[in-house]
Amino acid sequence: MIISLGPALLLVLFVVGMVTTFAALARSQRQAREIERQNVEQRELQIGRIRRATEDDVTEFGEELRSLDADLPVDDLSPEATSDWSHALDCYDRAKDLLSQDHSTQVVPLVTEALQEGRHAVMCVRARAAGDPVPQLRPPCFFDPSHGPSVRDVMWTPDGGAARAVPACAADASRIEQGQAPWIRTVALNGNQVPYWQDEDYSMWAKGYFHQFRDSTAGGIAMGALGLGILGAIFNSFDD
Repeated sequence: MIISLGPALLLVLFVVGMVTTFAALARSQRQAREIERQNVEQRELQIGRIRRATEDDVTEFGEELRSLDADLPVDDLSPEATSDWSHALDCYDRAKDLLSQDHSTQVVPLVTEALQEGRHAVMCVRARAAGDPVPQLRPPCFFDPSHGPSVRDVMWTPDGGAARAVPACAADASRIEQGQAPWIRTVALNGNQVPYWQDEDYSMWAKGYFHQFRDSTAGGIAMGALGLGILGAIFNSFDD
């Protein structure tokens, strides 16, 4: 038995189908916009936290320079130390200018590279003023690059990992050699405080600090240690 659908019923079915299709399309578009909004918010949060960390480092370096000025007045320095002092100030100004000119995270590696360069200059000023040899250019302290350039490599065993050599500042090297824990820079990740090298968002920040040492032995040591978390991201970005 063949059932014939009247024109009116066919029209109703057509309209219902169209309404259903348009409703599904509108729902899909709303979901896409919501996902995009969430992605934008997440990106803004990422940019904010990395820039705040970088701004904190710039502020801290400025405090180091004020302390240097109080300890060693420029008028009392040798021409060589004065040149290093001037270079440190130039690095500080460069870091501040970069942050003020670009509000994205793309500038972060350039800022942290300037800070690392400036901190080495500060070490040179203090060494010359004390009559000590000028320190060699070394990677920053692995545990927290804002500690400044490392002074030597120390053996360190991360939780659940194997012992490895890492570059450390004088304070952290001394703590480790005395059986104490180093002062590790931690960041908030998924509600927990973790070492910065476990957060891939900090790869740009770390890149600037370690970039110029990527081909050196000490730099390779540091980068190998960063393999605990963000090594791949940092190495991949070196050619960018």
